[in-house]
Amino acid sequence: MKIAAATTNPFASHLLELQRLSREAQAVSPPTTGSSNASFAGTLNQALEQVSNIQQQADQKITAVTTGQSQDTLGAVVALQRADLSMQLLAQVRNKALKAYEEIIKMPV
Repeated sequence: MKIAAATTNPFASHLLELQRLSREAQAVSPPTTGSSNASFAGTLNQALEQVSNIQQQADQKITAVTTGQSQDTLGAVVALQRADLSMQLLAQVRNKALKAYEEIIKMPV
């Protein structure tokens, strides 16, 4: 078994899809008005970057433990669990946004 195969991210395709959707939303979002400083697309993009950073940190810690560079297995497991929870949260936000979009599409004009 190769070490690279053990540290591959099972959520990478979902993360890439969410990043693509964020870029599309940012391209078509209207300018912010009034007291709102951050747009939805900007907030979504920031959340995607945070999840990506958490995933990368977990990958680095797992790689360090599997290659013997670190003895911090507890830290690696905690980082992996944190990355998993952040990805699950992001997936739930995506699901809620898609559900809201579908409800808006179903509305009569």
